[in-house]
Amino acid sequence: MAGSNIAVPGKEPGEVYIPALGKSFRQVELREDDVLDSVLQASGSVSAGSELILFRDIDNKNEQHVSLGSSKRIPSGDEVAVFRVGIHLREAHGNTLPIFSDYRKLIGNAMLELKFNRRVITSGPIIKYPSGYGIGGFSDESAATAVSIGVPSAAAAPTLFVPQQLKDNDDVNGKIRFPDASWITSYGVPVLTGAVVISCFLHGVMKAPLGK
Repeated sequence: MAGSNIAVPGKEPGEVYIPALGKSFRQVELREDDVLDSVLQASGSVSAGSELILFRDIDNKNEQHVSLGSSKRIPSGDEVAVFRVGIHLREAHGNTLPIFSDYRKLIGNAMLELKFNRRVITSGPIIKYPSGYGIGGFSDESAATAVSIGVPSAAAAPTLFVPQQLKDNDDVNGKIRFPDASWITSYGVPVLTGAVVISCFLHGVMKAPLGK
């Protein structure tokens, strides 16, 4: 009928209802971005078998260290096609600059395990997971070191052979573990001079409803 609405807002964000079709459609926004979380490895001895749990504990973290709004879950209505998993040891936290020897001890001993619900996405030593992020170049500043896993170039960071779908009802289960190496004679656990922040980036294409 003349003057009737072609489309009216639906009940959900980004949803429109077309009376003539009797159907609702959801408008979406696509962007390339990261699902991010960070954990802190304290100074001192890193016990064999100890774990740092990713994507679970988000309280009191701000945007530079986490992108989730709730524990283990991306926002309601969102969906991500994850095509790169990256680990990056942060160059600083606050006014503290971690030292190079601590970076080396963590990179050489830690491993990542990542699951969406119970589905294994990837697992292995963190040296496998360059993020493509970090600081490049040189500095003559004393007592300062910047280091990344791989080179700071997104083009050089490997991608997953098959992009992995992450939905808003999936639990992101990630952890960084420090297994022992008893097969090495006189093996000693890593001992850190200072604390280090470790970030995990799940990079991909994000789909979110318009109007959220």
